[in-house]
Amino acid sequence: MGRPSRSPANAAAFALSLTGLSLAGPAAAQHLSGLGATHVYGPVADQLATQPSDDEVMAAWPARARAKDLGGSAVMRCVADSAGALSGCHVMLERSHAGFGDALVSLAPKYRLKPAEPGQRPDGAEVVVTATWPAPETPVDWQTAPKAHDFATTMTPAVQRSGGRGVAVMNCLAAQMGALHDCTVVYQAPAAVGYGTMALRFQGFLQLKPATLQGKRIASGVDIVFNFHPMAPGETF
Repeated sequence: MGRPSRSPANAAAFALSLTGLSLAGPAAAQHLSGLGATHVYGPVADQLATQPSDDEVMAAWPARARAKDLGGSAVMRCVADSAGALSGCHVMLERSHAGFGDALVSLAPKYRLKPAEPGQRPDGAEVVVTATWPAPETPVDWQTAPKAHDFATTMTPAVQRSGGRGVAVMNCLAAQMGALHDCTVVYQAPAAVGYGTMALRFQGFLQLKPATLQGKRIASGVDIVFNFHPMAPGETF
């Protein structure tokens, strides 16, 4: 599912790995259910210890939206304390505006990180959680992805100067034929370098294979994870 790319000679020597997350993907931590899918991002996401069950995710689908077969998605930002509990959750983004943001916030108590070892994790570590109802039955796969020469038009000066590693997560809507639109950066690290800005510039170079549900093509929500890293000697795309 991931597809690496690299920059041309006149840009910084960066490689890029893409991952589309809907039913599967190497996120730092994720929860997958039959029709709903949630993903967790952040510097402490790999410490996720508990998460909603399949039934709990499905039960959170707003009743009026589900009765109308109306799908949607939401993104919330929380902080984790040293005991692992999430608090202060607020909705960053909501699709369809039919109660999906409140649905996601209602699941917050179901997520818990491993308790921190003394001095290892202060209170206030950022956690970003995304959810989509319903999720497609087909795994996300790429129909088109960036090529090496596309870096020339997407590279930002700050990223080029950084020469380091970065990650950005972009939440998008995918049309029935897989074209992406309404993309929003929901997480990036380091925050001040501009990896999110660069990720948004790739939107026009990306198209997914059509998602299906019960054998029919559907519009869907998707998280796209961009992992930028210095190109290794001999690395190709």
